[in-house]
Amino acid sequence: MKNVQTLLVGALFFAGALDLFGQQVSFSEAMESKEKTMTAELTPQDQQKPKAPPPDYVKYDVAPEVVKQIQPEYPDEAMKKNIEGTVWLQLLIGEEGKVIDVKVQKSDAEVFNQAAMKAATQWLFKPAMLNGKPTQVWVSVPFRFKLQEKASSAPAVGSMKAKNAPPAEDLKADKYPEVIKQVNPKYPEKATQEGIEGTVWTKMWIDEAGNVVEVKIAKTERAELNEAAIDAGKQWKFKPALIDGKPVAVWITVPFRFKLSAK
Repeated sequence: MKNVQTLLVGALFFAGALDLFGQQVSFSEAMESKEKTMTAELTPQDQQKPKAPPPDYVKYDVAPEVVKQIQPEYPDEAMKKNIEGTVWLQLLIGEEGKVIDVKVQKSDAEVFNQAAMKAATQWLFKPAMLNGKPTQVWVSVPFRFKLQEKASSAPAVGSMKAKNAPPAEDLKADKYPEVIKQVNPKYPEKATQEGIEGTVWTKMWIDEAGNVVEVKIAKTERAELNEAAIDAGKQWKFKPALIDGKPVAVWITVPFRFKLSAK
């Protein structure tokens, strides 16, 4: 089935609603005056109206796939003050797989924003595909800046997925995660041959970026179907849960029903 944008890289993309995080920072805005000057120098025949960026969430058949990652440099100021944090960026991936635009969705510390954006502009992707043709999409990538426990000149940066403690299973959110990409489980061959049907209830840990961090079995009618449900659940993608307008990690329950088609 078609996916609804957008992904993470690996398990890592999230296209969060832009207005959740307030004002955004964009490389395209920084270049605006320069682009106007260049456009003024062109003749009417040379001028070409730029292609409008896609909406935050778009359909695609094949998700963009990262082929080149550049890790950001740890800012000297942050190192001296022992500052750590994560910057969530939204990247506009063009039809050629290049990063056209970068926006800050959310940031734990502004000192990291420039380093994260500079690195992100150098990433390359296999473009998303729709009806066999490359298409522009937004993807979300978190850059985690974390100093190593022992003194080192090479701090760990740019982690694709932060390893945090799981949220409380009874955490109440103002708004719960909304699925934007779902993958149906593959029917186990043995279960198909033996005519096994049933429902598997999974519990998914959804992080602040809408990624599925962990999937476990809450209840099952047939254990033979558990692994297929877990494998599918790990590929789902969500708009994150919100508390007071801010994204939070939560657990949710998702049932997978396995039913053989009638002949």
